[in-house]
Amino acid sequence: LLRFDLGRLLGLRDPKALQATCGLLHREVLLPEGGQSLLERLDEESHKHAFAVSTDLKFGAQKAIELLGNEAVRYRREVQKLRTFDEHDGLDAAELTRECITYLYRLLFLFYVEARGAELGVVPMQSDAFRLGYSLESLRDLELVPLTTEEARNGTYINDSLRKLFRLIQRGHGKGQRSLHLATADDGTPFEGALHATFELKGLRSPLFDEERTPLLRAVRFRNQVLQEVLQLLSLSKEGGKSRGRISYAQLGINQLGAVYEGLLAYTGFFAKEELYEVRDAAEMKSDDARTYFVPKSKIDAYAKKEIVSDEFGRPLVHPKGAFLFRLSGRDREKSASYYTPEVLTRCLTKYTLKVRLGEPLLADDANETATSRGASKEGDS
Repeated sequence: LLRFDLGRLLGLRDPKALQATCGLLHREVLLPEGGQSLLERLDEESHKHAFAVSTDLKFGAQKAIELLGNEAVRYRREVQKLRTFDEHDGLDAAELTRECITYLYRLLFLFYVEARGAELGVVPMQSDAFRLGYSLESLRDLELVPLTTEEARNGTYINDSLRKLFRLIQRGHGKGQRSLHLATADDGTPFEGALHATFELKGLRSPLFDEERTPLLRAVRFRNQVLQEVLQLLSLSKEGGKSRGRISYAQLGINQLGAVYEGLLAYTGFFAKEELYEVRDAAEMKSDDARTYFVPKSKIDAYAKKEIVSDEFGRPLVHPKGAFLFRLSGRDREKSASYYTPEVLTRCLTKYTLKVRLGEPLLADDANETATSRGASKEGDS
């Protein structure tokens, strides 16, 4: 819908605003003799934009998982001083992949529920204390802040903030309590009257935010430069387009997020056992969805230069030995039968399954659905 506040528009007496109002309310705009109305075109374009953004988000998620995995490898080797690639007590690529995907799903979940705060009621975005002090949205404001010092790049402020947020989401925040948020002067002295009402948050108690399910990443303290890039990949549309804008999770529907989820099912994580080059079919070089192959350095001379994938500087894209890669492997999804079911099908499936379960008589038009719904009811139990 288009909504107009005529009292305000007439009170402003702005000729351009009045011209825009007349244009938008013109008969040819609302009910044209041929073609779509303006509202229909806007609605159609919004769906196209949502699809384009979800495509960008899928590849951003893939790159984010690689960043998280490689940082976990670095931390384990350089900070924890633990064996990483040992066959018996080293890092398991499948487990690392699972935990990185879980971490990514936590971020996507929070982006979505915070963007629809009032509608979903999962997080108290109406509270200044939560929105400005704890929310993922507040960290999103740091996505393009230059990290100019070693302390800024290698610090763990974003990591520590996300951990605190994850704990709040999982455990909740007490009812009727008051939290002390003290603003301080340069010498650390609290300002008087810096006590603010706290917020109430019901804990999810969800496996998604259960720290026990991510023991590898729980031990890792991600650097600011890594998590900032992860937030960029999940917050901004892909580089190289006409305009790189901020992704609006409020505008993304379940189907678009489902497409991202299904896209990730086609990927698998593994460690490079030797230095690897990326190669593609020359005809599909510019397609992000094209199959990529990894070739050891000893065999790269067998490929034409136009088949070797390059980085943003035009240099061959090389992955060092031990690098964590998360790339297409469609066979894994086929073997596990893991697919995202579109909303239009799940609604139908749920409707007829519930009718059978609740003992409601099926109408004549539902006769053809009986076998399907009864067969699917077992799936509904799970």
